[in-house]
Amino acid sequence: MDDSDAGTPESVLEAHIVTASARASTGKGAARKSRATGSTPGVLYRAGEEARPLNFNVAELAGVYRKTGDPNTLLTVKLDGVDRLCLIREIQRHPVSRVVEHIDFYEVSPDYVVQVDVAVNPVGRAAGTRAGGLLRVIKRTLSVKAPAGAIPRLLDVDVTNLEVGQFIRASDIVPPAGVTVVFKRDFNVLTVEGKRTERGEAAAAAPAGGKPAAAAAKPAAAAKPAPKK
Repeated sequence: MDDSDAGTPESVLEAHIVTASARASTGKGAARKSRATGSTPGVLYRAGEEARPLNFNVAELAGVYRKTGDPNTLLTVKLDGVDRLCLIREIQRHPVSRVVEHIDFYEVSPDYVVQVDVAVNPVGRAAGTRAGGLLRVIKRTLSVKAPAGAIPRLLDVDVTNLEVGQFIRASDIVPPAGVTVVFKRDFNVLTVEGKRTERGEAAAAAPAGGKPAAAAAKPAAAAKPAPKK
């Protein structure tokens, strides 16, 4: 096993490798020439340095996106024999074909703290589902701050003790060490909704004589989730 195989834990995003070459000229004409030769034009930014125009392999980039499907994709950009850890800053796509036409990358160090969105991952079986409830993910992603080299793949949330009508809020979620969930106002992330059947509602509305009432009483209002950020 080499060093690259032993590096990144499964819970942390892996940096995918993309090769790049320097692009001498800039502008729309130069970008068109790059695309005509099968390359994707892009720019590499780094704090305190001038932006560097580059060409990337379009097939290589497409392969990375097919593999990850993740907006937080980390890339190791190989340029002039140097590996540069980068996050995608902006992507420009063709309005019809959605083909990537230009990418801006931002070079970061592994300990540089960035803010990204990470998918919520319910773990375990919620107690309320045993009573016929349905687990509902209200907020599928959460904003977090984390070192670029330690961005979690997912935010695991233990739902084992969640009963019908209960909520797990953003403030309840315990992220991995070094990671902070970011929110201005607290909000609901997951809940277990009760299972309602037409038979149960009719039985609750029926009078003592056995015939259903002309108009069923309205059920009590359910607890409203906190406003989304």
